[in-house]
Amino acid sequence: MDAKEVENKSRHIKPEAERMLWAVSAGICEFKGCCNKLYTHHVTKENINQSEKAHIYAFSEGGKRFSRLLHTEKINDIENLIIVCEECHKLIDSEDTDYSAYDLIAMKKEHEERVSRLVSIKPDLQSEVIIYNANIANKAIKISDYCANEAITPGYYPARALPINLSPDLRLYDNEDNYWNVMATDLERQFALFEPRIRDKHISLFAIAPQPLLFKLGSLFNRNFIVDVHQSQGSIDMWHWETDKKTIYLESQILPEVEPSTHVVLTIELTAHLSEKELRNTFGNGYIYRIITPVCDPHVIRSKADLNAVVEQYRNVLNIIRKSHAQNVNVSYVPIAPASVSVEAGRQLMKGDPEITIYDRNYITKEWTKALVVNGKEEEQCITKNS
Repeated sequence: MDAKEVENKSRHIKPEAERMLWAVSAGICEFKGCCNKLYTHHVTKENINQSEKAHIYAFSEGGKRFSRLLHTEKINDIENLIIVCEECHKLIDSEDTDYSAYDLIAMKKEHEERVSRLVSIKPDLQSEVIIYNANIANKAIKISDYCANEAITPGYYPARALPINLSPDLRLYDNEDNYWNVMATDLERQFALFEPRIRDKHISLFAIAPQPLLFKLGSLFNRNFIVDVHQSQGSIDMWHWETDKKTIYLESQILPEVEPSTHVVLTIELTAHLSEKELRNTFGNGYIYRIITPVCDPHVIRSKADLNAVVEQYRNVLNIIRKSHAQNVNVSYVPIAPASVSVEAGRQLMKGDPEITIYDRNYITKEWTKALVVNGKEEEQCITKNS
């Protein structure tokens, strides 16, 4: 650099340079190893400005670290200033110490880079919004893109303008032949298409479909994914949780087997109750494990805490079944619950869990019919055929 003397030099530091020093230092002394806050007294914790602006290259000839190579009109610029506490200022300017300009520049650079790294660490508030709609009985239901995007705020923000939609482009109804296999295969293909894009991302999942497809959806978005499962709150347009408190009361019941059986039944009865007679007539005389709420309500899941409570109870019952029955036991799953419950039930499946057959009530015959097998050999064969 060319030496250039400027007459009538001033020690005045412009306000914008001082503001920048505070910003890049985060209000912490920039001397290496000193963590003194420059805005708070270390004893009384009173708010007080304890900062001092030290020149890296001396302001005038005779000062420590003076250099004629410095453009003296830049003497008060931020590049030549380091913000420190009073004690560190005295230390670096003391005749008994030998801190070079190079030392101070290195301290300043290290401190400001560390501040920059730390303030850049923040939670990723973007979420992949995913929608799944499928006809229920003979009714077509559609979740609004806008309602789904709006429901995740202010906790998260949509990762893209339009949600990812896994819904089938198929005009099928759940009383038609081969409906379940066709729909499950389509869902698997849709999921495989988007899975690389959403893995390791936060996912906000919105779904309305027949219960077996909801369970299948949950098994795809298993516990290896970071998923918030949402539940409509009384209307297809309302998805914000009604409360943040637990409002649901749950009971578990075990009806012992009437005669030996390799099949057990697991029901979740939250929106309606089934009689033991109906369960026996449909599923036989094996063990029946029931998760029920005394007062059934279509809007029983009012909070994330409610959903978590059901999931915990379901997982506990599934663990009891694993311990109490043979490894090859088949579980008939009978869901009478809001959509989010079956999605989470599918998500909770673990290696070593029994084969689960999901049943659905035919809206024409009113009979419970076998829909899908998850976590079992039949499912593996189906996937192999379609892969």
